[in-house]
Amino acid sequence: MIKHFLFIILLIGGIYYYWTTRPVEHGPGVVAPETPVQEATYNADKFTYKGFEITPKANIDLEARVLSIKNYYFDQYSELMPTDIVVGWGPMSDERNLNSLMVRQSDRSFYYEMAKPPIKKNEMWKNASNMHLIGSTKQIREKINTLREGHIIRIEGYLVNATSPKEGWTLKSSLKRDDIGKDSSELVWIKSLTIL
Repeated sequence: MIKHFLFIILLIGGIYYYWTTRPVEHGPGVVAPETPVQEATYNADKFTYKGFEITPKANIDLEARVLSIKNYYFDQYSELMPTDIVVGWGPMSDERNLNSLMVRQSDRSFYYEMAKPPIKKNEMWKNASNMHLIGSTKQIREKINTLREGHIIRIEGYLVNATSPKEGWTLKSSLKRDDIGKDSSELVWIKSLTIL
């Protein structure tokens, strides 16, 4: 009797986990057409968050599709930004292009696995970004934890540099749309996060 009860509990838990983490599908077509809007900040002051020094470098306003999500628990940045997401807009928000590739995240960066690029490679990189997320409030941090692949999101906030005086490292946000590689990720201080 107990074995059957435990099996039912595990089955229900598995169904719930699948239902709340499964990718969101939209069908063919661009679902996030606009390029992110970014403007340099000139008067934003540095501030401290959890003992880290945060320096705003640009305002960011974007609407994009979540292509991949990865949580980090044990690296040197996880206390500040435990979640990275890869987002895409324009052609990289179109399921017809995404169906022929896999987005992989590792070591705070991302890469594509594919047999044949669905569009030109420079367009793939120009219309996607790896973002290290810093939620400015508890509510935003909780919402980050509910994100799923396929969600269309709106983020408003800052691209920032972050310094850990305790550990002696500084992480700088990319401020470009066309860079590739280790230093091409955006470090995002999120003031507003909406799942559309």
